[in-house]
Amino acid sequence: MASLTLTHLTYAGSGLPTASVEFDPALTVIYGSSNTGKTFIVDSIDYMLGGHVRPSIPRADGYSQILLGLLLPDESPLTLVRKPGGKSIYVHHADLRELVHDAPDAVVSARRIRSRRDISHFLLSKVGLDDRYIRTNEAGNTELLKLADLTHLSVVTDTRMIDPNPPTQRTRGTAARTAARSVMKLMLTGEDEPPATKLPNAAQRRIQRGKINLLDSLALDLHAKLSRDQAPAQAEQQLGRLENTLRDMTRSLARESEQQAQAVAARTQLAESDAELEMRLGEMRDLLSRFDILRQQYESDLARLEMVSEAGNLLGYFQVGRCVFCGAEPEHQHAQHGHQETTRLHEAVLVESAKTHSLLADLRLTITDLEAQRDELTQRRADVARRCGEADSALAQIEARLAPLNEGLQEVVAERLRLERDRELRARLDELDAHRAELVAQGALPSRRTESLIAGRILTSFDQLLQRALDSWRIPHVEAASYDPYGGDVSAGGTTRAGHGRGMRALLHAAFSIALARYCLDRHLPHLGFLVLDSPLVTYKEPDYDADRIPPNVIDHFYRSFLDFPGQAIVVENAAPPADVVEHARVITFSGTGERPGFFPDNPAAASGLPGTPA
Repeated sequence: MASLTLTHLTYAGSGLPTASVEFDPALTVIYGSSNTGKTFIVDSIDYMLGGHVRPSIPRADGYSQILLGLLLPDESPLTLVRKPGGKSIYVHHADLRELVHDAPDAVVSARRIRSRRDISHFLLSKVGLDDRYIRTNEAGNTELLKLADLTHLSVVTDTRMIDPNPPTQRTRGTAARTAARSVMKLMLTGEDEPPATKLPNAAQRRIQRGKINLLDSLALDLHAKLSRDQAPAQAEQQLGRLENTLRDMTRSLARESEQQAQAVAARTQLAESDAELEMRLGEMRDLLSRFDILRQQYESDLARLEMVSEAGNLLGYFQVGRCVFCGAEPEHQHAQHGHQETTRLHEAVLVESAKTHSLLADLRLTITDLEAQRDELTQRRADVARRCGEADSALAQIEARLAPLNEGLQEVVAERLRLERDRELRARLDELDAHRAELVAQGALPSRRTESLIAGRILTSFDQLLQRALDSWRIPHVEAASYDPYGGDVSAGGTTRAGHGRGMRALLHAAFSIALARYCLDRHLPHLGFLVLDSPLVTYKEPDYDADRIPPNVIDHFYRSFLDFPGQAIVVENAAPPADVVEHARVITFSGTGERPGFFPDNPAAASGLPGTPA
């Protein structure tokens, strides 16, 4: 059976140094410090083979392409390119290890679709497994084999390594158990399930095909409208987090808005006070201007009266002819007439002058009072202006806090709307899938189909490989290892894998995966040809797991067991391999510091001139 070989995993981005690891065709060991990107490599391989969960760590920010290099069964190179979060995978029939700008040779969907234009059908066709059927339920319904049915057996992540769920199952549930049994039958025997027999007549089949084609077309349209290829559970968790964030931001925005309203009201009152003061000051200045004119008039009158008082006598004494005071002709004037008239004029001037002085004094008092009021109003207005400036500053600070809150709120609301829209689209897709399944089920045999079993001799041979793997690692007190074809789990020492501690669960999962790969590859049975194991040698130091610790020599024997592995093996671990294994394997060390601190170059942002992300 044809198989694939992984050649490299690369992250590329414009202006960023390339992050890459190259895989040996036989054995690659990646080990080193925690938080250096080892598990990220395994998750990225799974993602590039059609996984739904996008691997994400801060150091990956800014990288726009993920490249997975492979060798096809005919030894020709192939590079799969996917954008982080993208729904499409771009296929290039070349070995590419830098940012790709060339047009792809093909574009396939990362998610399985009905038209077979997906990564699952593409890669399965390269290994001759694109037309194999597996059983999906007890009634005997079948479907085409998916790449994911094999990937989870070849790429074992750290979480699945210790998961109590049987290693043969991708998910939990009865349907998953039935599908897992059918996949194991295909791998251990090379035999798939015959497609379910169709019973409808020709006319009914045409109608059903038309309905199915319509449903497939609608499903493709809905799938294209999904904004992000995201697992429903992950989307619901993100939606819940967004709801909590939205509530917190709404409360903060309400508090700031209330403070803004109070500040605006206070500023409005100050503006009204300032306008009132300005009006009163205008009136005061107008009065002062008028009173100043009146004062000048009084002073002018006093000056004229004084001039009249001084000039009266002269006019009365020296003028000959008609009297300047009373107008009497000379013949009617007596001897002292001019003197008497001058005296009377002087007295009238004095009376008028005294009256004008009195009015001027009162006017000056009024002006002084008005000027005092004007100065008080001016001081009050200056105080109001100062308070207006403080209010404006407070409003500016509130608006500065409100701006990012409003912007963030808009982003959160937009993201929530997107998630809710995607949820509705997924619900409609599920409805379409359910309708399609009903149409397909209408052509299945009404009676329950008998499930074909795996022959006992095959199970015995597989159990021997499983036990041989555990024995080769020198694990004490582990006997009678076997695989349960019905439950899909493995057991050792009379206890199922789920009944052991985490460390032993990881070792049993690794032993199962290795035994399955050996069995299939040695006999040219269906298998992807490579095996990726993340943290199979997990050792726990907590008191609850003291009895489950791995003896030190187990680590060395574990690595040595891969020296005669028939396919490609990639082991990701914290523990270093022994020297005799290092000589025959590609060993990549992530030290956390030094020449190769981790998968991503040390401080890639600094090297590119972009804002950095802390390690």
